[in-house]
Amino acid sequence: MLAPYPLPVGYVYETRPVAIDRARQLAKLSASGVDPEVHGDRLDLTFLGLPILDALMEPGVPLQGQVHVYQRFMQQAPIARDTDLHMRGEITAIEPVAKGEVVRWRFLFSDHRGRDLVIVDRAGLRPQASGAGGAGGSGATDFLAPPDEDATGFEEVWQRTLQPAEVARYSSDGRNRIHSDTEIARQFGFRAPIAAGLMAVHYYLEAMARRGAADTMDLEIWFKRPMFWDERLTLQDKTHGGRLTAMRIENQAGKTASQARINGYGV
Repeated sequence: MLAPYPLPVGYVYETRPVAIDRARQLAKLSASGVDPEVHGDRLDLTFLGLPILDALMEPGVPLQGQVHVYQRFMQQAPIARDTDLHMRGEITAIEPVAKGEVVRWRFLFSDHRGRDLVIVDRAGLRPQASGAGGAGGSGATDFLAPPDEDATGFEEVWQRTLQPAEVARYSSDGRNRIHSDTEIARQFGFRAPIAAGLMAVHYYLEAMARRGAADTMDLEIWFKRPMFWDERLTLQDKTHGGRLTAMRIENQAGKTASQARINGYGV
């Protein structure tokens, strides 16, 4: 039986300063196979996910085994790579689902003048241990209304094969060993460690950056299936009237690993 989440809906995380270390950025982009210069002097918003993870662990709540299922970035202004930020956030929802329990958070990032720059929504699945009974509901992301998985109109951008050592290196901070420890992954029903959801975020933002640096954006990402640390992935995109509207990452079985919807993108 899954123990209840130890913090309530409405829990507010203490406001904290955020500085994204450049060496850390380069190491994680390298482990993801992403060109570290693709964003120029702009911040790769993926890195805002790291202080969020730190905040989630601060009250002593373990992330072990938790699976990232949803992320949304609502960027309101361009952000230089070395900008000092402040972050505040809260738990916005906790909901039982068939595979366990989904917790949802919202974090707001502002600059030293108090200007709100980015809102980040995140949801994580706390899965039942392998073989445990469900808690009700129909699926880990149903309440977040993911788009249909129809691949019609998508075109291939690239194919890449994940490397176990690099996937483990990306998550070498040890926050969640489901990304690097075979036994931990098996305890939660996975055949092998799974790549961090933030790696998929890197891939989507890399593809968007190659179309032009964004001053504003509204990007939603649903993590539908695990990206195992040794899988071949295919990134695909879809446009309408010359405007990028959607992307998806397909696993080597031809299934949707994750999908992204671009609600707005200003360059």
